[in-house]
Amino acid sequence: MSDRADAHIHLFEGGYQNSFMKRLNRPVDEAVVYASLANDHGVKAALIVGYADVPWAAENTRYLTQMVAEYDWVYPAAYFDPSEPPTIEALAQLHADGFVGVSFYIFGPERVDALLAISDEVWQWLVSGRWLVSVNSKGDDWNAWQDVLGRHPELRLVASHLGLPPRQAEAPGPEEARSAMANVLSLAEFPQSRVKLSGFYALSDPGHDYPHRAAWPYVEALLDAFGAGRLLWASDYSPCLDCLTFPQTYDLFSKMPFLTDDDRTRIEGSNLLALLEDVEN
Repeated sequence: MSDRADAHIHLFEGGYQNSFMKRLNRPVDEAVVYASLANDHGVKAALIVGYADVPWAAENTRYLTQMVAEYDWVYPAAYFDPSEPPTIEALAQLHADGFVGVSFYIFGPERVDALLAISDEVWQWLVSGRWLVSVNSKGDDWNAWQDVLGRHPELRLVASHLGLPPRQAEAPGPEEARSAMANVLSLAEFPQSRVKLSGFYALSDPGHDYPHRAAWPYVEALLDAFGAGRLLWASDYSPCLDCLTFPQTYDLFSKMPFLTDDDRTRIEGSNLLALLEDVEN
């Protein structure tokens, strides 16, 4: 089995508040659980997508700093509200604390405008350090990145959850799929942009409809535009566990006839491992 690397997981102190595991009605150590899963499934590294936009997660960056010191598979991206972007000093401190990227959630015109107001100095620092910029967004909100990447084409943008195209009960045709993903597909012209193959439970209806054949045309469109070398498997732990087992988050690739064994090896691990190895130490 080739080494795997997970491009999108969450770790929250006490556990994700809407997770399957929180049905226990008590604090959950998500890092301990993930460490066990990683050991069972050959996951050597995980990009931890920070999120601190709600009160219960407000201290997520502090918590992830602790996780870096505790687990060698932890590679965190610190959450920032674009209306309060990072300073160079804050980024330098995060670098010293072991962070490898930043995380943005861009939904709606206010967040888009705030993103576009971030200074070139910040983007250039991220480019120079070869940091990953994990982004959750959808629809026309992706168009903001045309402006940012136009000025900083080497920025390592990583789009989450296939860019969140519309949920489907049945597989769309190739043209419909490409039309639904046009904003994300257009980012393929920038050589350092990448897409996470994650969150399939949010793209097929119902969400537990493994192996999510209704979303396969989206994957084919991304494969054509980006190539297998710029696609990354991501489990979306722990939210994924409401609909799937952990191994199903990557096993669905073995069902896709348009992916070769080499494609799967790259998507499931080697692509992200190479990115993380290249982040400035």
